[in-house]
Amino acid sequence: MDSDDLQMDPIRRAVRGDAVALTLLLTRSRRDVCAYIARHIPSDLRGQLDADDIVQEAHAEVFRHIAKFEPRGADSFDRWVKTIALRKLRDALKMRRADKRGGGNVQVHGAPPGLGDSVAMLLDLMAGAEQTPSRCVAGFEAVDAVRAAMELLPDEQREAVKHVYIDGLSVQEAALRMDRSERAIHNLCYKAKLKLRELLESQSRFLSGKG
Repeated sequence: MDSDDLQMDPIRRAVRGDAVALTLLLTRSRRDVCAYIARHIPSDLRGQLDADDIVQEAHAEVFRHIAKFEPRGADSFDRWVKTIALRKLRDALKMRRADKRGGGNVQVHGAPPGLGDSVAMLLDLMAGAEQTPSRCVAGFEAVDAVRAAMELLPDEQREAVKHVYIDGLSVQEAALRMDRSERAIHNLCYKAKLKLRELLESQSRFLSGKG
């Protein structure tokens, strides 16, 4: 498989409905998209609009419409995400300008619960780690690395993480689904994050020839 295929494979998986592949793609490009949006926020509104909030809204729209995306080259996905984010920024700017004229208080709304958590999943899982799967493992291998690590989790941890971070359920809904307390769900997710971080770092060292 050549380099173009390696880059296109996770995009094709995401279009087919693979939430892990889509999360990896969005996580990998998040910093670049945030910087892109930050450069487009007018100087007089930089204290009122947060690029990260705008990008989170864009990610939520990507999740809703990914099945309609038509890949046209390895960089087409990132261009599409930036286009959506820029449109979200323009909408926010219109609202903010209208707010200034009308004297009301209009806020930029974040992504729906669940979608934001799902998009930020790997950032949260890998917080504090030296490497991430997207840096250490190319393309489709990154998706497989996360999927393989998930399969190694204890059953209840895997189920809790899937409900909260992949399916987008609230902690309360996950607790009801699993017949556990909300505190127990938080605890299961916390332990799963630590274990996933350990597994992903271990697999990254193996795949990069370190150890």
